[in-house]
Order: sequence, then C-alpha cells, then structure tokens
Amino acid sequence: MPAPLLRFLALSAIVAGAFLAWINPATLDISNVGWVLSGQDWGPNALGLAAYLRAGNWPGTGTPLVLAPEGIHLLMMDSNPLLGLLLKPFAPFLPAGVQFIGWWLLISLALHVRFAWLLLRDRAPDFSSAWLGTALLTLLPTLYNRSVHSNLCSHWLILWALWIFLDRDRSRRWTQWLAVIGVAGLVHSYMLLLVGAIWGSAMLREIATGTGPDRRRAAGLIGVVTAGVAGLALLHGLADPPMSTGTYGAFPMALDALINPANPGYSLFFPSTPNDQGRGFEGYQYLGAGLILLVVVAMVSAIIGRKRSLPASSIAIPTVELRWLLPTYAVLTLLAITNGVLFQGEQVLFVPLPRALIDLLDVVRASGRLFWPVAYTLIYVAILLAYRLERRTLLLAAALVLQIADMTPMLVALRGLTARAAQPGTYQLTRDPRWDQVIASASAIEMQPPDPFRNLKLIEEIGWRAMLACRPMRHMYVSRVPQSAQHRIDADRRAFLAGRIDPTRLYILYQGETAPAALAPRVRMLDGIAFIPPATSAAPPTLCR
Repeated sequence: MPAPLLRFLALSAIVAGAFLAWINPATLDISNVGWVLSGQDWGPNALGLAAYLRAGNWPGTGTPLVLAPEGIHLLMMDSNPLLGLLLKPFAPFLPAGVQFIGWWLLISLALHVRFAWLLLRDRAPDFSSAWLGTALLTLLPTLYNRSVHSNLCSHWLILWALWIFLDRDRSRRWTQWLAVIGVAGLVHSYMLLLVGAIWGSAMLREIATGTGPDRRRAAGLIGVVTAGVAGLALLHGLADPPMSTGTYGAFPMALDALINPANPGYSLFFPSTPNDQGRGFEGYQYLGAGLILLVVVAMVSAIIGRKRSLPASSIAIPTVELRWLLPTYAVLTLLAITNGVLFQGEQVLFVPLPRALIDLLDVVRASGRLFWPVAYTLIYVAILLAYRLERRTLLLAAALVLQIADMTPMLVALRGLTARAAQPGTYQLTRDPRWDQVIASASAIEMQPPDPFRNLKLIEEIGWRAMLACRPMRHMYVSRVPQSAQHRIDADRRAFLAGRIDPTRLYILYQGETAPAALAPRVRMLDGIAFIPPATSAAPPTLCR
C-alpha cells in the first residue's frame, strides 16, 4: 500500500473527478440560491432548511414558516434534518437564505468513496485493485441520477451498513448500528428503511446462529432501535400522520432495469425503451456498461472455476454472511417491482391490490428505490470475484473505462441541471423588486389553487421571498402533507371559492385561476402573475430570529 498521503490523494481524485463531472462547482457557494429555485426537488429541500434556520424549534425539526399555521418538519419537505440540527445553533452567524445542497452532494460523494474503500481494502490483493474497485463501486449510475433529490444521494449509508454487516464482530456492537441507523433516520426515511433492512438481516443472523448471549444482545438492540425509531417519528412530526397518496405501484423498477437506461441519451452503448411510470427516475436501476461487463465476466468466471493466479481462499468472498441478506433482498426486490410488472416499457402483469394495502404501502410509494442495496451488493461481489482472476487489473481497468464512457452522456445532462449556478440572479419569474413589499405587507401567503404542480418554480420563488421576509406560506409543495394541514388547506380552498378571504393575507393565483366575482376587482398583476394584495397591512413578523 502507498503512503497515507498518496492513498488520500488517489481516493480524493475519485471524489473530485466524479463531482466535477456531475455538479457545477458554483453550487458550493451557499449564498448562490437562484439555481435551486428551478422547479426541481432542490427548491423544497433548500427552502425547508432555510426556513428552519430562520424560524425552527430546535432541538426539534419543525418550522412555522411552511404550511402555516400547523407548520412542517424538515423530513416532510424532503429537506435535511441532520443538517438542520447541526446548523441551527450557528444560524445567528449565517446570512438569511442560504443553501447547502452542493456541499451535501460533495460530502456524500466523499463518504461514499470512504466506505467503498473500507469495504474493499482488506480483501483486495493490492492497492491498484482496491482503488479500481472503489472507483467502480462509486460509479453506480443510480447515485448520480438522484442529484435533484440530494438527500437520496446518501448511498454511503448503504455501504456503511454493509461494512458493519459483513464483519461479525463489528455487527455485534450496538454503537455501530445505532450510529448508522441514527444518521440514516436524520437524513431520509428511505435511507432509514434501507439501512434498517440490512440491520434486520444482521439481527436475524444473530438470533438464528448466535449463542445465548448473542441472542440476548440482539433482542436488546432490537428494543433500543425500535424505541429510537419511534423517537425519530415524533421528532419528524409523524404524530400527525401524513395523507396517503394512493400511488404505490406508480414508480416501479422494471424487470429489465439493470440493462435499460430508461432515459434516451443517458447511455453511450445501451438503447432505452420509453420512459414511463417513473422508470427514468424512481425506477432507474441501470448498472452501466462497465459494471454489466464486470458482473457478467466475474460471475461466469466463478461458475466455470477460473481462478488461475490466486487460490480461492486468498480472496475471501463472505458467502456465509451474504446469504443472510437474501430474504430481506427478496422482499425489497418484490416491493421495488410492485404489483404492476414492467418489461421493455410494457406492463406484462398487473395484480390488483386492496386500497387498504395500497395505503399501507404508501410509505414506499417510490418503490423503485428499494433495489439500491441489492445493486451495491451485486457489484461488491462481482469486484471480489474479479480479484480472484489472473488478469484482474485488466478487467477492472477495462470495466472502469467502459463505465466512464457509458456514463458520460448522462453526467453531461445532469451537470446541465446545475448550469444556472454559474449565472447571476435569484429570481426568474418574480423579478420585480416590488414583490418584497407586497409579501412583507401580508400576514401570510396563500397559493390558489393549492396545487404546486401548476407551477412549482413559481411557488418556490414566492416561498423563498416569503421566508426572507419571515412571512409564512399556508401552502407549499411538500413530500408528505399531514392530515391536519390537508384539512385546513381544503377549508382555505372552499373559503376562497366562496369569496371569503383574510384581509391581511396575500393570495397568489396560478395562471388560469379566476378569482370569484366578489374578489375580481381586487386582482392585481406583477410580472404577469395575478395576485390579491392584503387590504390591511399585517403586524411586523415575530416568528424569526
């Protein structure tokens, strides 16, 4: 192995190269926020954190500035509770309205490389093999395809959980599991679910094969983790349960997902079938040409027994440990495929489910994501099998070159999404500076109709201006709407249609929305956007720091 400094530089090269090919570095300027208000998931993520830093109930994770008056928690805005809790004590020293998405993506990539290295370094025959394997384990396209949903780029949590799981001694330590489960639970609910699935496999293994003390230790940890997850649910505001969307099955993983890029132009070598039912995003599981080559060659070589340069025992495959993941992985795979089975862009099987079950499965409505741990484990095993081959360096290097070439069109397209970070200006739809005065004069802002998909970019810009003015938004795009908030939003809509409005509120009308006849004379226009200004100025804001 090379000296620590050279090893650090070699691993840092993977991080830097991948990040610069994927994300515009101008995103690292925390005061640069125009690019996040793009109508993508970046907007709610950044707005949720900024609103929390302006007015948050630390050490809780709620803010009264979004979905007022009930408020919303960071997790429900697809924002980052972990960052919020870490940054809130320093909020008085930060400028109002900052974003940390670029930094989170960079840190996530660095941690991903770190845990990939930890998984491989002790099993690799030499440094070059370990480095090539680390690079390949970092180049799964699903990681990069999640860029607009930055919290879900935390695939390093999956690798961290696998690193704990594969070492029996490490897996028996409470602190190891509590750390990864706690962090995952503060990043995103899906990451908690995926890490929890690996942890559950570890507990099953201990109960089935361990001694009496091992079983008691596992039972104790199960109790502690269950209590901890319940505490996280309260922290994230889940005491007020969210509304079911009834959309389980809408974002499945297709049977051919591993070899189908699903997005035209995302692969240099493989064709894509039509992008439908979320297959190009939530159901995206394409491995990439290099990893497909690696998996096929490694598996075929293992089957026919070609281990010419190294005896099998010198590169240990943790087969016994990995078998305990199979039951969990089978469940995750079936949930990812869903009841509407897709192949080559066509539905080949549909199994109707009762509404009660669909509502229960709403917690994993973006079900295609659930295959991520399976994909990483498949690649990991393929790399270990490649380590046994006589020409392992050639195979790994060829796979890496092929993977980079195949991913280049995708990375160019994804980097283009952050191109606006290099351009000046924050607002594109609400350019007129008079918006600040209009918003500051209101007690709250209400969007009509309460449908963010009418113009997600508009609601993000209005929401950002409202956050800076410390004025609450009564409606906003969030990933999960609490039931109490939905009932209030419905009541707001009925009141508006009946011509009953609060004289201190600002009402923004989406294009195509017509105000009731009694309110029509009060409608004004600014930047081509219709709104009803407050008839009575509101009191100065009191919610913010």
